[in-house]
Amino acid sequence: MVKWLKVGGAVVVTLALVLILNSRAGMIPALGPFVNPISGFWQSAEPQHEPGAVWLRAEGLRDSVLVVFDDRRVPHIFARNDHDVYFAQGFVTAQDRLWQMDLQVRGAAGRLSEVLGEQTVALDRAERRRGMLWGAQNKIEAYQQQPELMEIIDAYTAGVNAFISQLPRREIPLEFKLLGYKPEPFEPINVALMHMNMASTLAGGTSAVRMSHMRAALGDAFLDRFLPAHPVEMDPIIPPGTQWPAPSLTPGPAPDPFSPTLLSDAAGDLHRLPDPSLGSNSWAVHGSRTETGRPLLANDMHLEMTMPAIWYEVQLNAPGLNVYGVSIPGIPSVIVGFNEDVAWGVTNSGANVLDVYEVTFRDRSLTEYLHEGEWKPTRMVIEEIGVRGSAAVQDTVWYTHHGPVVVLDRDRLRGQASQWMAHRGTTDLRTFFTLNRARGYEDFTAALPYFETPAQNFTYADRHGNISLWHNGLFPLRWEGMGDFISDGSSAAYDWQAFVPRNEVPRITNPDLGFVSSANQNPAAPDYPYYLGRFFSSFERGARINERLAEMNNADWRDMQALQNDDLSLRAREGLPVMLDLLRSSDGFQNLSAPDLDLVEKLEAWDYEMKADEHAPVIFNEWLRQIRSNLWDIPLSGLLPQHRRVPEYIRTIQVLADPAEYTYIIDNFAPVPAAAPADLSALVMKSWDDAIAELTRRMGEERRLWRWWRYQQVRIMHLTRIEPLSRMSIRTDGATEAVNSMRGTNGPSWRMVVSLEDEIRAWGVYPGGQSGSPGSRHYDNFIEPWARGELFPLHFFRTPEEAMSWLQTARDNPTFPE
Repeated sequence: MVKWLKVGGAVVVTLALVLILNSRAGMIPALGPFVNPISGFWQSAEPQHEPGAVWLRAEGLRDSVLVVFDDRRVPHIFARNDHDVYFAQGFVTAQDRLWQMDLQVRGAAGRLSEVLGEQTVALDRAERRRGMLWGAQNKIEAYQQQPELMEIIDAYTAGVNAFISQLPRREIPLEFKLLGYKPEPFEPINVALMHMNMASTLAGGTSAVRMSHMRAALGDAFLDRFLPAHPVEMDPIIPPGTQWPAPSLTPGPAPDPFSPTLLSDAAGDLHRLPDPSLGSNSWAVHGSRTETGRPLLANDMHLEMTMPAIWYEVQLNAPGLNVYGVSIPGIPSVIVGFNEDVAWGVTNSGANVLDVYEVTFRDRSLTEYLHEGEWKPTRMVIEEIGVRGSAAVQDTVWYTHHGPVVVLDRDRLRGQASQWMAHRGTTDLRTFFTLNRARGYEDFTAALPYFETPAQNFTYADRHGNISLWHNGLFPLRWEGMGDFISDGSSAAYDWQAFVPRNEVPRITNPDLGFVSSANQNPAAPDYPYYLGRFFSSFERGARINERLAEMNNADWRDMQALQNDDLSLRAREGLPVMLDLLRSSDGFQNLSAPDLDLVEKLEAWDYEMKADEHAPVIFNEWLRQIRSNLWDIPLSGLLPQHRRVPEYIRTIQVLADPAEYTYIIDNFAPVPAAAPADLSALVMKSWDDAIAELTRRMGEERRLWRWWRYQQVRIMHLTRIEPLSRMSIRTDGATEAVNSMRGTNGPSWRMVVSLEDEIRAWGVYPGGQSGSPGSRHYDNFIEPWARGELFPLHFFRTPEEAMSWLQTARDNPTFPE
């Protein structure tokens, strides 16, 4: 009996283990398949690839394709026709980044819940309501009308699927096993969804809802004074004094200001705010100012840094095509890079290409909405969201002629619809297919009109000596202020009725200045005849780049690299002397402790450079943050249901320099003036105490540990947000407002310098590695050089024979020199 009880107990335990090991709880995978020795997670450890060459073997190729992987695992693809070069690009990209492509496509389509469960339903619903899938469908339909473009998308798609079809179960990427699902076939619409992802990141935000709340609480006088459309300190992309021709189109007259129904803050949050920490730098220097007598081009794009990385390095070589640069996994072609004749880089435009419209419905059925005095029909779409482990969730999205209704208040018969340039059926990828093959300036300008959104500043240089910069995109024709606030969806005066003509966008070519540059700031001075929006990046990075470039003569690529790593903060150079003067004049200065006075001395001796191991940047940044909070929070907190810290830091500094501005704020906006510090000296002193208290709380009593790199906490998170797969607390210089723009999870996602000589030379780096597999040494091997500001020489081969010759040398000499 005891024997059988033991056997029975063992069977029960075994069955329980089988059940547990093959069951999933939330995001925790079923442990049985995950630890299976044949197909589990350890089978995902990637071989430690060395430089090598392979003849690609896959069903669907039309001819032989050679892929040479260099010492950093960058694939150099040599094909004999266009179909095969894009097929191979899809294949090798999937080989390194399959899970990343799958997750980002699902995110854009609002399909995360199919694999992640109930926790992402709200996110999927929001993406459906924002029209992400609708926009992708419109784009793929447009591509289908142009067979030569669709053939490229189909070839890339076939390459991805060829890799998936021959992928052994045991080698499925780790994240699929960790999350307990399998890759699905790649579809052509996924290319358009990845484009929508890019548009969402760079041009999918709006401040209209926030601005409408602020206007209602504070009035236009406050907004015009502290949130001006044309800041006086701005050094615009196109230099002031540029002569503009008379505009060929003019908008209709601006209507009287519209007072929208202010829905709840929570509802308004469904409209994404632009991320002020996203930004980029790009410039080109004319040969008259360079050591070689040929142009130099530099680009570093600042985005949220992720693992796997946003970008994937690649060279594509086929008849009429030889291009090198970075691609976006899931999109064929090179997005930023160079070929044998030209180079180009991009920075985000920041122009307003998304408007929010208040929609009035006739009744609770929502089948009709008001426009120009008539009730017009809405279009209803039932969205079904699959949910892993639960029943599918249905959501109804209503469409007006503006676009999808993102926020809905059925009780008040009101909604907020979004009209977004990314919803249009466009063939933007033609721009990159054309740029990849460009031979000179005419090809460059011919490529730009196809790219509508996300609008970008395209910086250009070529071997023939030309440099240029175009603020490129399709921009609605606007009267001054149109789109800054929630628009009246019932009035045609707010409709997009025309667009800025392509040949009248801000642009400049071969200026006498000897360089062109952009850093997301205002594209042009106030005399530019078209209104492009109210919010662009703050002045600091653009002004610092122009300051440095104006000083350069006989520049070489190392000067470009040094400028990309420039850490000087114009914010500190402008603000710190004012802050210190006010501190010294305050009543509490004489009572500062010896340790506090030591910090003051560090600030007085500081050179305004945001170096990793310095103390002064920590004190300055936290002190200014507290000043900003105390300056705006107390006066405005009683007027806004949720304080929105909108004024730029530079506006805070300008108030510190002018006591009359502080008096204006207190007199006009403080509900309880006695709650605010009496004057600026008192405010600065209070903020000093607040800063020291916050730093002590956050970083500890030991002040010698208050180092800048610890404060700004640069980190690169895995897309799952699992810390062991991420890189935390990276020691690096830089700051949000510096040219080397760095803070938290945002930073330079790709740095590139190109010297446009007869034999083009180029250098680059991004924070991550080519492989998406955490088991590969190519997963994160670029991070340390990137953090130190180093650049790798980019191996740009003209022929497969040249690539094979390099490979043989590399094998003979593993420490292959620059």
